[in-house]
Amino acid sequence: MTPIQELQIRRYLLGQLSDGASEEMERDLLANEEIFAELLIIEQELTDEYVNGGLTPDERANFERHFLATPERQEDLRFAQALNRHVKADKNNRHTGGGHLPVFRYSQSFRFRLIAAVALVAILIGVYWIIPRPPPSQQNFAILTLTISASDRSEGTPAATIKVPRNVDGLQILLQLPDQSLAAVRYRVEMEHDDGEKKSFEAAASERQSISVVIPAAELKRGLNSLKVFAVRGDGKEQRIPGNYFFTVE
Repeated sequence: MTPIQELQIRRYLLGQLSDGASEEMERDLLANEEIFAELLIIEQELTDEYVNGGLTPDERANFERHFLATPERQEDLRFAQALNRHVKADKNNRHTGGGHLPVFRYSQSFRFRLIAAVALVAILIGVYWIIPRPPPSQQNFAILTLTISASDRSEGTPAATIKVPRNVDGLQILLQLPDQSLAAVRYRVEMEHDDGEKKSFEAAASERQSISVVIPAAELKRGLNSLKVFAVRGDGKEQRIPGNYFFTVE
């Protein structure tokens, strides 16, 4: 990863790229796992810089306007702020003022605690691999494949019907995407029951022209359901793919 690529990702996350450059970046994120992994690292770096006052005024404004557009990043920011407050409070509690001896004691204490923590993690990892564990239970899903309907209503659109067996863990739905679908790093699926209740799910897997979403059995209700798909870009913004998927649970 070159410094220029890292700078481009940083500007992309802050909403500083043109529309054309942003679309090119999103294509690279879909095609290159290394670039996507670097994006996640720079996300954390930007959050830390924001908390510690390391961003310029323009970057700070773009961070608040573009970067914090998703609930996930807002939650990451709250965690980083809480951690920063804890570290500052810990330093203030241990600071005795004047001279170098108290600083030395704090440093030695911190090193001791750090070494002890690393040793504890190593022991726990060793125990994890030594103790025999039962094999993971395999989940059982009913399978359903749906194609998109241009209509926003079920009238005139044949809805697939499925009877979910009692012994399954949920329903795995394969959604065929229309041609020329929006570029996205991930997808969100919103399910709406005919009584108006809505629930949101992350796509479990994605391919070029289809995505797969798993709906737990406890979330399924009898009656007509419609699914809406939202493409989530690398900067966290969502855009709905026009159309609906309909199915009926008996």
